Parts: sequence; structure tokens; C-alpha cells
Amino acid sequence: MKITDITVTSLTTGKGLLRVQTDAGVEGWAEAPGRNPGVPGRNGEVFEAYLESIIKPVLIGEDPLQIDRHWETLALGKDDRLFKLPANVVGVIDVALWDLLGKEASLPVYTLMGGAARTNIELYWSTGSGWRMQPEEMLDLVKKGWDMNFRAFKIRMDWKGWRQDANPEKDYQMFRLVREFLSDGNYLGFDANNGYSVSTAIQQGRRFEELGIDHFEEPIPNWDLPGLKQISEALDVAVAAGEQDAFRWWFQSLILLGDPDILQPDILSAGGPSEVKRIFDMATTLGKPVMPHSPQAGINSMASLHVYSTVQNATRPHEFSTEFSGPLDDVANLYGDVVIPKNGHMILSDRPGLGIELNEKAVADLTLK
Repeated sequence: MKITDITVTSLTTGKGLLRVQTDAGVEGWAEAPGRNPGVPGRNGEVFEAYLESIIKPVLIGEDPLQIDRHWETLALGKDDRLFKLPANVVGVIDVALWDLLGKEASLPVYTLMGGAARTNIELYWSTGSGWRMQPEEMLDLVKKGWDMNFRAFKIRMDWKGWRQDANPEKDYQMFRLVREFLSDGNYLGFDANNGYSVSTAIQQGRRFEELGIDHFEEPIPNWDLPGLKQISEALDVAVAAGEQDAFRWWFQSLILLGDPDILQPDILSAGGPSEVKRIFDMATTLGKPVMPHSPQAGINSMASLHVYSTVQNATRPHEFSTEFSGPLDDVANLYGDVVIPKNGHMILSDRPGLGIELNEKAVADLTLK
């Protein structure tokens, strides 16, 4: 079997459908960054530049089942070719190659990765942009998730590092209001999205602890590892980090210098299923809980769930959000009901690959004109 082409179809959902095609007729699928014709220089155009200039010349004609070899070539280089592509670019190709391998083997990806410890995975409803909301508006979004039968939640402030300590009091009142609504002890995490200084994060974390918090995510900018260590040591709540971090060697530094309680690799940002699995193995060795960052619905979310399902001690809920994938009806129409939660859980099927059932008519209807 040889790779014959790699294509991207930009969709109105905001994503691009990537296909790794072969001479055997087997395809692997992933979601690439989408294009926006009105906004030149978007991530979709950048990804396609990598695809045409490096990825296709390197992979076309190669055996798609040599996943580790292709990962090393794209991420690190080969012989005198030092490509060193960004992790999120490598990750897209890696997702598609694992999907292809599963289809060729007639096995789910989780089986190929060692077997699932569970195929019924609880999700938490992740909702954000708290920085521009009043507490009551955030509560309305949480109630929307509750009405969809989610029973675990995370609210995100999306402050970012350049808004440091902008309005911690409003953040606290927002968390308090949501916590009061989730009064039966439902899972509730808080994501500062890099928004605090070290001292503010510690003060805020202590206040959250009094109300009841299950994890405190990215309290400060991700590059401040000594500061992260201060926060983790000062608080009882589990401090989580890692969603922006690329490759296992950064996670090694994150653990050694920042020592967060929970590691949160993203299926693309970390380098794809191959690398996320290695990070999970590292975390398991060191006794660190894992909890993937995956604020989406669709193919890449399924890839994250398949890898997560193989971790024996992965008992925390997996992230789920509808904010970055287009309407759920469109996503389900494209990929099948397997990508849609049921009562706040994702049930992984035993279909080959990532279990996606691509609807070609929906692809045509949703192709960006």
C-alpha cells in the first residue's frame, strides 16, 4: 500500500477535512485548520503551505502504515532533511494515519494502541469567553449543558497572559454562581487561560477551594514554569497545565520545573495520537493524572478519546465543547452519530479506525465555496 495523495477540503464548519489517500482505496481522515477567504493568512493557508511544500513531497509514495517513521520524519527530520514541523501540523497527519491503520487492520484505534480500559467515557461541558460575560451569562451557558445531560463542567475565562489580573473578582463571582447551581457536588473546573500573576492565582485558588473546585487550569502563562510550581505547592486543588505544549520533551520540562498535578496534552498541539500516547505513558510512570485538552466535536476529538481510553487510571472526565466545531447537527451529519455525546458520555464504537462514517453528500454540501 502506498500514499497517492493528501488533500484538504475547507468546510463551512470552520475546519478542513484532510484525507490521506492510498492506491488500495483506504483513506485516513483528520480535521485540519480551515480557510476563511475574507481573512488572508489564516491557519488554513499556513497548513496548506506546509502540506504542499513538505508533507506531500515526503509522504506520497510511502507506506502509510509506518506511522512512527513518518512522525519522526515530519517532527524531527530524516538524513539531511531537518523539517521540524510544528507539532500541530504533525498532529493532523498523525490522526489521519492512525485512522487509516485502523481501517486497514479492521480494528479501532484504541485496540491498536494497546486496548481500551473503558469505552464509556464521561465528558465535561467546557464553556468559555468568561472575560466578556457577566456571571449570569456564564450560568446560562452551564445550564444549557445541564439541559443536554452533562453533569461535569468547566468554565473558561479566556483572559490570556496579556490581560493579567484583569478582573479576578468577577471571575470569582462567576465561579461562585455556577458552583451554587451545581450544588450536588458535580465536577467543576476553572480555567484562567493564563490570566493571573502567581500571587493572584494563589489567592484565587484558595477562594475557589472554599467553594469546592475540582481542578484549576492554566492559572498563569504557560512559559512561567517556576511560577507554576509555586502555585501547585501552595494550593490543595489539582493544578492542570499542558494544553499549549508541544512534544514529550516539553512535557518533561513541564513536570521537572512546573510540577502541575494534572497533565493536559492536546491531540494536535502535542503532536498527534502517537505523541499523546507517549506523554500518557510518561505521566503514568510518574503517577501524574492526565486529562486531555480537546475543546471540539468531530474527528480530532474522537482521536483524543481513543488515546485517552487506553489509560487505566484516566478516571477524570474528558473535555467537550461545541464552540469550535460548527453546529453539532452539521458535525453529526458529516461524521455520524458516533461523534455525538449521549447523556454527557461518549461511547466509543468497535468500528475500524476512529469509527467515523463520512457522509460524502454532507461534505459536498458543507464545502466552502
